[in-house]
Amino acid sequence: MKERGNFWMRFFDRYAGIPVVWFLSLVKQANKAKGGMNPVRGAVSNGVNSILVVKIGTIGDTLLLAPVLKAIKDAHPKASLTVIGSKNNYEVLSRYSFIDSLKVLEVSKVIKEPSYFFRFMKDVNSRAYDVVMDFESWPRLSAIVAFFVGTGRKIGFRTKGQFKHMVFDAVVPHDPLRHEMDNYISLSNVIGLGTDTQLKISGTSLKSVASFKMEFPISDTEKAFVEDLLKREKVPCDNLILFHPWSSGYKGHLKEWGIENFTKLAGVLSKDGYRIGITGTKDNQLAAENIVNACPDNVLSFCGKFTLGQTAYLIKKSRLLITVNTGIMHLGAALNHPMLALHGPAGVLRWGPVGSSNAYNIESDFTCAPCLNLGSEYKCRNGGCMDAIKVEVVLQKAHEILSSRPFMGSFKNADKSATTL
Repeated sequence: MKERGNFWMRFFDRYAGIPVVWFLSLVKQANKAKGGMNPVRGAVSNGVNSILVVKIGTIGDTLLLAPVLKAIKDAHPKASLTVIGSKNNYEVLSRYSFIDSLKVLEVSKVIKEPSYFFRFMKDVNSRAYDVVMDFESWPRLSAIVAFFVGTGRKIGFRTKGQFKHMVFDAVVPHDPLRHEMDNYISLSNVIGLGTDTQLKISGTSLKSVASFKMEFPISDTEKAFVEDLLKREKVPCDNLILFHPWSSGYKGHLKEWGIENFTKLAGVLSKDGYRIGITGTKDNQLAAENIVNACPDNVLSFCGKFTLGQTAYLIKKSRLLITVNTGIMHLGAALNHPMLALHGPAGVLRWGPVGSSNAYNIESDFTCAPCLNLGSEYKCRNGGCMDAIKVEVVLQKAHEILSSRPFMGSFKNADKSATTL
């Protein structure tokens, strides 16, 4: 069972998760009345010896969280940092040396085999924690996981309409008008990030996250694999432009720009002498062939050929990445690689790339765009805001980036004028 964008998992999480969280909140209140709350071995901001983080979400969310986790570790260097992740984000979390222990929760297995959940929690509870931090904004499952951790003070978001906050000991309002990284920082400040860390909130959301440096370590083995394939396929990288047209998750197709638009763009860029590479998973192979068939001599598909880490190195080898708002966009930002990101339902202020001096954005000029906060609040069934972004506008910006590497900017499709973020 797929975990990312699975309708039934979302359905189960909401319609079974909310009653479960409500019941657990009653148990929590009863325990508190009896004086039986979970023991906290250290103060929240001082003497923290062991921290448990719950983050079972997507690649993009996890890349945004990574520098915040590093700041927590830097502020509490003697504390052990354990992270509960999932199959969705394991390939991201497993790269960071500042994470002392990583436990993978198979989310789909929780539904199919409830006894698995309790076996998993028994393993988690094999050690004690001072603080348990749930960095998910809406899934009730992560709050349930936090509740069943036997020690530590539970900290999480109070997100409007999600009802997961009822099991936490301390809550932080989740702000739909701030970048998600800003929300992560707010939650982290409950235990303190120290005075010398660069992760500080200061006024407007984009200003507070623009200077954060994201990282994505790439192994020598991953680099060698990509180099070997490029050599065998005789792919020159000095004129390689990558397209990532896909977005996964709930109604992810509404964040896509459309095969027709990418095909037109590939046709023009290939005439300019560029080679076009298409990244994606095996599920994208058939759709990618439509672009390849339109320009068979200058377009090739890498869909299903690379892991996430190998894709990261391929991005670094290319001249430019053109992508929709998805996890690969945040990966491009983490690599600080020249990138042009296209935004419709998911806006720059809330979900845009951060930490990169080489990220450029084009936003739809639809009056109802952007509309997404948590990722499911689409205002229309069939989309349309992404198609409002004209191929000519994307081509103009791509040529601008390739020729002169201008300032980091974002401009609306309507006026085509660059503005500083």
